[in-house]
Amino acid sequence: MTNESDLSTNEEHMTREFISPAQHLAYDKIAPWMKEIFGSAAKEHPDIPVFGVSLGSAFAVVQVAAWQNDARIVVRAYLTTGTELTADLLRELLRRNDTLPFGAFGVDESGDVFIQHSAVGSTCDKLELGSIVMSVLQTADDADDDLIERYGGEMALGYMW
Repeated sequence: MTNESDLSTNEEHMTREFISPAQHLAYDKIAPWMKEIFGSAAKEHPDIPVFGVSLGSAFAVVQVAAWQNDARIVVRAYLTTGTELTADLLRELLRRNDTLPFGAFGVDESGDVFIQHSAVGSTCDKLELGSIVMSVLQTADDADDDLIERYGGEMALGYMW
C-alpha cells in the first residue's frame, strides 16, 4: 500500500503508461480539472492514470481506465475492510443504493466494502467530474463509521494505495 507522501505531481518523474489513445486523452482532459476542483488535495499517482482525493475519513481513487473505443473514469472509495458479509449488511447496502444520487455500494473480491461511480471519458465534463467525486467522497465519509459500528470491520482509508 502506497501512502499519500509517496505520490508526486512533478510530471518530469511520471512514467505512467496508457493502454489506448482514448484513455490518454481522457486523462489529459481531467488532470487539470482535478487540480482546479480539489487543489492540493488531488494527488496524481506517478505510474498509473489515477488520482487520489481525501475528504474527512474518506479517500477516493479516480482512475482513468481504457474501455472499448473510449475510456471510463472510475471513482471508488473503500469504506470498510474485514467486515463480515452478512445478509443484513448486504441488504443494507442494497437499500442504500436506492437513495444514492450517483454510484452504488459494492463488495470487491476480497470482501471489502466500497462505493463507486463511473463516467464515460469522452463525454465527461468538469461539472460531472466534480459532482461524482464529491458525491462518492461525501457518501463514503457519511457511511464508513456507521457501517463499522453496525457491522464491524475496520476503516479502509487509503486502502487502495
